[in-house]
Amino acid sequence: MLMSLVIAHRGAKGAAPENTLRAIQLAADQGAEWVELDVMLTADEVPIIFHDQVLSLSAEVPVLVKDTPWKRMQNLQVAAPVGSTEPSAPIATLEQAVNLIHQLGLGLNLEIKPAAKGLGEVTLERSLEVLKSCPAINLVISSFDFSALQAAQRLAPNLARALLYETLAVDWRDAVRKFEVRSIHLANLDSLDAATIASIRELGLEAYVYTVNSLARAEELVSWGVSGVFTDFPDRFTRLLASKSKRVSAYGDPL
Repeated sequence: MLMSLVIAHRGAKGAAPENTLRAIQLAADQGAEWVELDVMLTADEVPIIFHDQVLSLSAEVPVLVKDTPWKRMQNLQVAAPVGSTEPSAPIATLEQAVNLIHQLGLGLNLEIKPAAKGLGEVTLERSLEVLKSCPAINLVISSFDFSALQAAQRLAPNLARALLYETLAVDWRDAVRKFEVRSIHLANLDSLDAATIASIRELGLEAYVYTVNSLARAEELVSWGVSGVFTDFPDRFTRLLASKSKRVSAYGDPL
């Protein structure tokens, strides 16, 4: 299996500030073996773990991540979700996140999420530079941005790649062949059905579904042949983890 049955979405973002070191640590504490994080570049091309293209420094002055240098961002705090007792936490760099993931023995699904259109390839390139300087981890690269997957295919051909879709595109099989991916990650929509999962598995691929916060829904998806689910609440899946999950290594060589 490419990853694990339960993958912590942006860390344990249901309780901790998303995409932060605290969210990664909490995911491990809650039993997750893999985490999913988003990476984008600051104005000075520092890969940071962040999801949104817009950075709200205040309610009145939103700015773009792509226009903001790391020096201006490194003292900012990410708020915990509503209802959480967790304190806010600082924005993390990719380097900080990978070092912690290595210490915790986790795997990483790194989503290349460009801070603006046209930045997919450079985001992948700068991320690989960081990853190669960090301790080796089990790693899967995923993206909605085809330029990022193409760059990964060229620069790190042994690294596992995954296509991200909300719903499967008409030409998804062509994309699978072109980018030589090992898995497809789909949104947890009502329209998702067992036949769709079967069509993916028929090509020898694995299917993962995001974002699943219901144990009953996760069990249904697994019964269809889904290899794993991304969740904001890893601690809700103790029963599923105990019965089916096992630690695995990513396809291909770690960086």
